[in-house]
Amino acid sequence: RNFHYYLCRQLKGGGMEINMKKEDVFNKTSKEILAPALNDFVLWILDKAQNNGIRRLYFLARDGYLMYRCAGIYVERFHLPIECRYLCCSRYSLRLPMYHRDMGAALDYICRGGTEVTLDRILDRSGIKEEEKRITLERLGMTGQRKKPISYPHLKRIRQKLEDCPFFLKAVETNSREKLPSLLGYLEQEGLTEEVPIALVDSGWTGSMQKEICQALGILGKKERLTGYYWGLYELPKGVRREDYHCYYFSPEAGLRKKVYFSNSLFESIFSAPQGMTTGYEKVQGRWRPVYARTDEERKRFLEELEKILLEYARNQAASMKHIEDSHLIRDRQETEKSLSRFMGKPEFQEAQIFGNQPFSDDIFDTGDQTAAGRMTEEELKANHVWNKMGKMSGFSSGYVKESPWYEGSAVLYGKRPGYHIFMYHLYKYLLYLKKETDFKYREKKKLFHPKRNL
Repeated sequence: RNFHYYLCRQLKGGGMEINMKKEDVFNKTSKEILAPALNDFVLWILDKAQNNGIRRLYFLARDGYLMYRCAGIYVERFHLPIECRYLCCSRYSLRLPMYHRDMGAALDYICRGGTEVTLDRILDRSGIKEEEKRITLERLGMTGQRKKPISYPHLKRIRQKLEDCPFFLKAVETNSREKLPSLLGYLEQEGLTEEVPIALVDSGWTGSMQKEICQALGILGKKERLTGYYWGLYELPKGVRREDYHCYYFSPEAGLRKKVYFSNSLFESIFSAPQGMTTGYEKVQGRWRPVYARTDEERKRFLEELEKILLEYARNQAASMKHIEDSHLIRDRQETEKSLSRFMGKPEFQEAQIFGNQPFSDDIFDTGDQTAAGRMTEEELKANHVWNKMGKMSGFSSGYVKESPWYEGSAVLYGKRPGYHIFMYHLYKYLLYLKKETDFKYREKKKLFHPKRNL
């Protein structure tokens, strides 16, 4: 009853009669598309881990939470020699303590792109105190521009200004050094320095968290490299080995069409943990524990309802299998992928309402003012068409491009010609990911001919 009430509140803006059919859409999508997709990924992970001799899997928060819960069911059912653990972390909790060790990389992260990037968000990423933010803005002469959206080309100029501001750099370095002991203490407490074959599990996208965890463990004296299992990776961090990153759905060099019809923002919005983002660690009664950002109660109920459906599917799936290698999901993988691509790349109106109205943030803190399928005008939708967006993102034409975490959902909900908008946006994604794949293959080929240069 409470969940149906929540769905009704989520859908009030749609101008349609609210009835039980909305809840039916949620249940049908969750059971027939989301549950098969996530569980197939989990079975793939466990099979790969067994074959690679992995004895402990760390599922990274928050995207790894539902994967972790489902994996536990299969491990128990088949008595697998694999221990599953949930590691509370985030890009913020891992990167901030490491800023002072490479300020160039820190500035790259702090000034990276995203949806609706502002000076406020950039300074939030730095981790400095409010008074330090105020002084930094005064020294940059940008006090009145805190909430103004910043275009991609302009981010480079902001980065240069911050790099030329000694006060800002010192504040970032000091705060970062203070945070490092708590991160190292938590990782050691959770057993990552133990001599056990371990691997990380996460949604993916850039694979940066694996590199950062490895760097932190290196400070603790751990020399062995970690491997990771990922839903998908668009690219890899500099200086890592390709063979340490295992991809399920798409990889830096393959899966072009899947990338076009996939939304990593929607994936994060759906497959998440009820608790808030990990912002750091504190010591309580001799043990390190994560500090979480606040989370919305309605959002929490949504995720808890989804979790029930995914776990019920996992239990039924496990009960129907004699051996984990016999999963009939392998035979259905093509159909599962087709359904997921249709849902993410060309959603129906009610699907976009239900799942697009979920709060989403691709930044440090979830302010609650953005949804996965953000509201967009017809002009804002057109600005994301292939030639318009390429021109503005590259700096050849001026102007700010408002983005939606799940553009396809926004087009369906707010566009006059949603099919045309999605087609033009998918053309942009094709060109974007084709370039990324081509560049990645070229770099990997270059490593083969110049191995010493790439060590």
